[in-house]
Amino acid sequence: MNTSSKNRIAGAALALTLAVGAVIAQPHDAHGAVGPVTSGSGWKLRTGVTHIDTKPWQITFHDATSRTKLTGYLKNNAAELTYRLGVQFTVTTKLIPVSRTTCLPSHTISYRWQSKPDPANPNRSFAVPCTSGQAPHSASIYINSDYWSPTRNFAEGVRRNVIWHETGHAVGLAHPATCPTDRYGRKPIMCDVNSYKALTTWRYSSYENTAFKYLKANRAYYPMP
Repeated sequence: MNTSSKNRIAGAALALTLAVGAVIAQPHDAHGAVGPVTSGSGWKLRTGVTHIDTKPWQITFHDATSRTKLTGYLKNNAAELTYRLGVQFTVTTKLIPVSRTTCLPSHTISYRWQSKPDPANPNRSFAVPCTSGQAPHSASIYINSDYWSPTRNFAEGVRRNVIWHETGHAVGLAHPATCPTDRYGRKPIMCDVNSYKALTTWRYSSYENTAFKYLKANRAYYPMP
């Protein structure tokens, strides 16, 4: 696979998506089903993503400041992803610069803690994920450090949920077509893309957990390496 084919960028509302030009394995009929399930009430997989493979992931950082500020959050995030997806996510101390135009090494998510990473949208955080063979490949994530400013009055739970939201994009989740409310009055954390202060879900909701279930189950339609 040549480098240029890995760097094709497709814009999305909150997550700029890099599609890696890989040969896609054709799904086969597993257990009599018709094919992978990629959306449902309150959840949707990113375009081009159907499943997550079993290779372990590493979480890294753009620089030492990002590592200091975000490690605590990401250890909890990684533990939840490991539990939900059955794939190991490990927070490392490695520094790997993020990129808006180039895919990071396979199965790497790197985070940058930066003031106004998108100057045109100063309240925005965002993810730049890559896909390969219809599975998540890697991602650069930009977390807006202004959320920690005393003058912004962001609750700690909202900061956490912003990180969980962007990491959701990295592992294959998109903004759902519908944003229902569960029995606890919580909407999907992958919704509320225009106002992060509305992200009141406690980490991932039942909707994201359903998406994770299908990311695992859909492996059955693809030959494992």
